[in-house]
Amino acid sequence: MKFIARLFLVILGLLVTGTGVFLLLATAHPIGALGYYLMRSYEQTALLCVGGALALVGLIPLIIGFSPPKKKPATMLQSGELGEVRITLSALENMVLRVVQQSRWIRDSSRRVRATPQGLVIDLKIKVVADENLPVLTGELQKNVKEYLEEITGIIVSEVQISVQSVVLDQVPLKVK
Repeated sequence: MKFIARLFLVILGLLVTGTGVFLLLATAHPIGALGYYLMRSYEQTALLCVGGALALVGLIPLIIGFSPPKKKPATMLQSGELGEVRITLSALENMVLRVVQQSRWIRDSSRRVRATPQGLVIDLKIKVVADENLPVLTGELQKNVKEYLEEITGIIVSEVQISVQSVVLDQVPLKVK
């Protein structure tokens, strides 16, 4: 629900609840000329019933207006012949993980996929083994991720950003003479 609709519900709830509370208070202690007029024109039980009902009914739009909106998972939309297909960004991240796991020189990774008007932007943070040619391997990884996602999903990948976080040294026993 949009902000304007929520604001309208809150204002409506406050007005209806306020009217109900005013009618409830008018039975015990009339406020102003309107309060005295209501006391003379209507029975006390009628004012109590109407005031209580309005106060309770007014709480409904207040609760709806203040409740947090339901968050839908971020998705990418593909339109096909038979309708829409939505792919969540977490599903796309798992596809990126599949490509990363096929690289034997990567020890650990974290990934994030963002949707932009130009296409997907993939942010990869990786830990690599020592003694590898990083420019060649990261370029190959970028190409593999881009091709795999575009082939599987049909969504354009505009960027694959890779950040090498650390180089993992394998434990090599020291030679003792």
